[in-house]
Amino acid sequence: MTGDISDDHLVELYRYQLPQTSAAVVRTNFISSLDGSVQGPNGRSGSMSTPSDRHLFALQRALTDVILVGAGTVRKEGYRAADLAPWQRDIRVAEGLSPYPTLAVVSASLDLDPRIATPSSGPGGPVLIVTVARNDRDLDRFRAADISVIEQDHEFIDLEETLAWLSDHQLRRVLCEGGPRLHRDLLAGGLVDELSLTLAPVVVGGSGLRSTSGPGIEPAADFELVLSLYADDGALFTRYRRRAA
Repeated sequence: MTGDISDDHLVELYRYQLPQTSAAVVRTNFISSLDGSVQGPNGRSGSMSTPSDRHLFALQRALTDVILVGAGTVRKEGYRAADLAPWQRDIRVAEGLSPYPTLAVVSASLDLDPRIATPSSGPGGPVLIVTVARNDRDLDRFRAADISVIEQDHEFIDLEETLAWLSDHQLRRVLCEGGPRLHRDLLAGGLVDELSLTLAPVVVGGSGLRSTSGPGIEPAADFELVLSLYADDGALFTRYRRRAA
């Protein structure tokens, strides 16, 4: 980061501010190219990430209770149970958080591999899946992998109900990392409190996705800039807060 911002300072800048109520706070985190794509040339967001972006991505994970993602992002980006480096675990200890964040996957179809419960290396955090109740599901394969499955009695997943469940289980600091459809639906429901966006110093062309996908949002979700940081490797970090109605 420009000016060699310390991790202690970044923690101060990115620490979640929880309200007096028991509600969850939702922050979304994306990286975008200069021409608006959240996918690099290989179709994955990570290919656009700079060293500073990877570090801030990891630091934000160290500050959250739960990483919320859609099933498509889990499959495309190879998500697994969250494992952390020692410096991330130190931050969590200092912040009074659980040892690892929970990975929460939103999936109506349950087209997921139970191996998501196995971290890439070492120990990892819990995994839960939020889905809809159907009689023809084989849930045992997930529960055998120690994955919690939350079934909602709806035709489609209710994201407000999902966040209420997370809050009731003391998972109030929510970091949504995608995908674009989940991000769009959270925004349309007025459920995003903060939007963290990294602008990568690249132009990729092609037909990559934006950070939202799906029908237009009416009225448009309105945010205000609360933070901007420029890194020596060219990445620009911004954080926006939803304007009060």
